[in-house]
Amino acid sequence: MSRAIKPKPKRLLAIDTSASPGFAVIEYGANKPARLIYTDAFPTDTSLSDAERYEVVRSATALICYKYGPFDVVVREHFIKGGSKRGTQLVFGGWAAVDMGLQAFGYTIDSDNEIPPTTVKKAVGISGKATKAEVEQGVRQALNLPDDYVFPNNKGGDASDSCAIGIAYLKREGII
Repeated sequence: MSRAIKPKPKRLLAIDTSASPGFAVIEYGANKPARLIYTDAFPTDTSLSDAERYEVVRSATALICYKYGPFDVVVREHFIKGGSKRGTQLVFGGWAAVDMGLQAFGYTIDSDNEIPPTTVKKAVGISGKATKAEVEQGVRQALNLPDDYVFPNNKGGDASDSCAIGIAYLKREGII
């Protein structure tokens, strides 16, 4: 007698890259709705040197890869330029630190998997101009989280934004 092999769920790592990044691990596929496995943000502050901040980002990325991998895909929000020279510098420094943490575990992010902010907001909100609160609510709905679910360390919206980035990828790919 042959047994049907159950499809194994896949794992996605979504990253809201900055000097205080947000991360989300989402399981999908296997004929089940997408499910949030993990989300958090790693706030850094100006009392740390840039080198210290980037080491926190690199270490957090590597720890998540170690603890929640393997991943079938890694995605992040597309970024070109911030509101100031310093803001841009911090994001690109965080970007490099994330890449180092990912590469330690054999991951890279394909440029096709860098999703524009307006696409992310549209995927979970009403428009590309969705507020942080609208993004949070859209993420709760898309991932079947309770209305009172609190995103950890979400002061800047980094944890909920990382979830939204993952949802935008899953919607783009026709998975949800």
